[in-house]
Amino acid sequence: MGNSTTRKEAASARLKQIRAKYSRQSLTDNPQPRFIADVMLGRLAKWLRIAGFDVVYSNRYTDDDLIGISEREGRIILSRDTRLLVRKSVKSFIFLESQSIQEQLRQVFKAMEIKRLALLLTRCLSCNELLIDSPRETVRDKVPPFVYQTHIRFKSCPRCGKIFWAGTHRRSVVRTLKKLLSADINHHQ
Repeated sequence: MGNSTTRKEAASARLKQIRAKYSRQSLTDNPQPRFIADVMLGRLAKWLRIAGFDVVYSNRYTDDDLIGISEREGRIILSRDTRLLVRKSVKSFIFLESQSIQEQLRQVFKAMEIKRLALLLTRCLSCNELLIDSPRETVRDKVPPFVYQTHIRFKSCPRCGKIFWAGTHRRSVVRTLKKLLSADINHHQ
């Protein structure tokens, strides 16, 4: 029982340290925040990319990688890892306490004082690159025939080559994000 108590006390102490450190930082100085997500937050990274945010993510990054990239590129670390966030070299972060993707999104929106999502569906979900418009005729052999016949506008990723179009899931994804955003705004007014 002694080890268990000691671990709980250490975790509690780290949490207090993180909350004190978090309250002293200013995250809203940058109107276009850039993030780096730790290994536990791949789904959050994808949803933030859907919302149009620049989010670097790899399940291969070590804590030192996260800190180095954050410092070099001016990125805010998104993490649930208390051992990472108590490190002195971590300057800008959002500590995500919930395992729920919806709660994590709400927490990021609140911390960054995000009121609207102007850049929805502008980033590649796989590699984070900004998408570019692709003339319809250039994607003919790269999308299913039905998609080519029923869609006029396409976007592509200049890095990985993936093609995107406004499929049936687009509406529900946008609705989900806007609902989370408006719930957060209404809840905290």
